[in-house]
Amino acid sequence: MTTRSLPAPRADRRPFRVGFFARRCLIEQARQDAATTASGPAGDAGSGEPTTPHVQAMQAHADGYARREEQRFFARIDRELTEYRVLSRALDSDLADYDALTGDVRLDDREFIANGTGPGFEELRRLERRIKRGKRRVDELSALIHSRFTAAKLRTNRYYDHADEKLAVYWGAYRRELAPDRGLDRAPVLRRSEWLTTKENTRLLELWQGRNDVKA
Repeated sequence: MTTRSLPAPRADRRPFRVGFFARRCLIEQARQDAATTASGPAGDAGSGEPTTPHVQAMQAHADGYARREEQRFFARIDRELTEYRVLSRALDSDLADYDALTGDVRLDDREFIANGTGPGFEELRRLERRIKRGKRRVDELSALIHSRFTAAKLRTNRYYDHADEKLAVYWGAYRRELAPDRGLDRAPVLRRSEWLTTKENTRLLELWQGRNDVKA
């Protein structure tokens, strides 16, 4: 059984379920696998995790789908992420210049900047407008990166959920076909791809949160 023999579910699958023909194919595959099991329960000698070649193929196929979604996510945000980083550096520079020019001005006196005359005041007002535009665009790009990552994560989670449904059908039929004295204590579980379970200090979640010091 190869990963190519496991068709990917359509992205717009509604309602979410394993269809009749897919269920029949899974049950037939389970019967064949149970018939060819030599002795003892199926399992990995290293970890004791119950498995069969078909379960491994399902895991590989789901991991491949998750990897493609990850690559698609990075490809789609490449231009936006580059713009985000350039804008963030420019914004930091403008903020530093503004702080340097207004460092000696008391907070109560900064309202005079809006009404002041002369080259210095004009430069401050240009900086303020540029900073406002930069912040607005950075927020837009951050929201865009956030939404695209969320969509990719939801699509991948949905695929794993579909694979879990198929695994439940397959494994139930597989156990029924085994001899009573070769019963299995537990069912196999598909492992989620690491990029779906990001922690606070990981690269993808930092991108999701809109940080500009993370390299894709």
